[in-house]
Amino acid sequence: MTALLVYSLKSALVLTLLYLPYTLMLRRESFFRMNRLTLLAIMVLALLLPQCDIASLAINDQPVVFEVYHQVTHAIYAETATSADVSSAHSFSWVYLCASIYIIGIVVALIVRLCQLVRIGRIVRNGSLWNEKQKEATIYCHIGDVAPFSWMRNIVISESDLQKEGSREILLHEKAHILCRHSYDILLLMIVEILQWWNPIVYMLSSSLRDVHEFEADDHVLQQGISLSNYQALLVRKAQASSSYAFANNFNHSLIKKRIYMMSHRKSNPWQRSKVLYILPMTIVVLSVFATPKLNETVERVVEKATQAPQVAPPSSVHAGQLQKVQQERKAVSSTREGRKAETLTNEVDSSAVEGQKKTTPLVDAVNESNYRDLTQTPEFPGGMKALRTYVQQHVDSCLQAGTLAAGKQAFVQFRINKDGTIDNVGLLQGDDEAFREAVKMIQQMPRWNAGRRQGLPDYGYFVLNVNYGSK
Repeated sequence: MTALLVYSLKSALVLTLLYLPYTLMLRRESFFRMNRLTLLAIMVLALLLPQCDIASLAINDQPVVFEVYHQVTHAIYAETATSADVSSAHSFSWVYLCASIYIIGIVVALIVRLCQLVRIGRIVRNGSLWNEKQKEATIYCHIGDVAPFSWMRNIVISESDLQKEGSREILLHEKAHILCRHSYDILLLMIVEILQWWNPIVYMLSSSLRDVHEFEADDHVLQQGISLSNYQALLVRKAQASSSYAFANNFNHSLIKKRIYMMSHRKSNPWQRSKVLYILPMTIVVLSVFATPKLNETVERVVEKATQAPQVAPPSSVHAGQLQKVQQERKAVSSTREGRKAETLTNEVDSSAVEGQKKTTPLVDAVNESNYRDLTQTPEFPGGMKALRTYVQQHVDSCLQAGTLAAGKQAFVQFRINKDGTIDNVGLLQGDDEAFREAVKMIQQMPRWNAGRRQGLPDYGYFVLNVNYGSK
């Protein structure tokens, strides 16, 4: 449910970034077909781009300087803090409330739109005096005072409008909507409006699209040889008529003053069409935002923090400034662990070893295993364990060649892999200070990991590794 809410926020961002430049550069241009296609492209991109994550477009300013050799001792996946003894039944999340309201809004908007579609279908066929099937469309003549409108391949017009002067212009206008397939545009718009019913930009785009429909239909009428002055006079006469079916393509839709202005306005310079190219760089910017960890993290992290129950920070979290204290606490066990050879360590986590470590290591003891045991996919270094070992070996070789003070030493380092694959919360489990400092440099420059997953969604995880700066 929260994933759908995040998708909606990303989709709204795309829609806003692409639509606002349109209002500034293209809205008043007379390229009606191009403007229509531009608005359709904006809606399609708003639906598709939030699902795209092209890593090659990510904005990454972290150069790979040192690469590190290490052998993985074991992997532990956990949250950074333990839940306070508060029952989840008593916790409240405003994000779940917002997500629930959002889902309810989608359902309501869907029901409203479906009712409108059913109502239009009934109006088209019920109450008509006669209908005539022509090449372009089927015309339904109604006896009541019905404002002319078209939907799909159907045109509804009142008997009085057919008998009055201007009936040909009205039919040409509605046939233009059908020839241009404007009804399909409205169906796409309906999908976007349902998913983003809360977004005011959607309704601005809806108004722009319907205006373009009217401009394009008016232009089609004038190209059939209809007098401009007579057609404008017809629009003024019909302006007072009711407009009950604005969901469909309605002859009286939009501001008459705006339509008259666009018909009388001088045609735009063809070179102005190049303005539409703004969509390309804006699309690349959006893709970069969604592919970049630091930028893409914002919305998801806000949602994640808001959905978590109240938590208490672990009192024994280890950071670089606390190494002295940690070394004192672990002095009793360091002699036995430092004697272990890196070659004997494996990638598999031994449950008994983890339990023994939890009794003697404050940082691991603060981990609440119930928060990570249900991970369905563990975090992974890009390229897998083989690539990780190569990465670490190169770093160790580089450090030994530079004469590092960490030579002959090792450190067990724990770090967190976030939902977007970035790394933080680097801490020392045990080992030498100099080895830890060198390991931190490497870890901070690691490429983005493939995040772990829980129930198909990205989630946090911890990774513990032994960085051994033994003799070359």
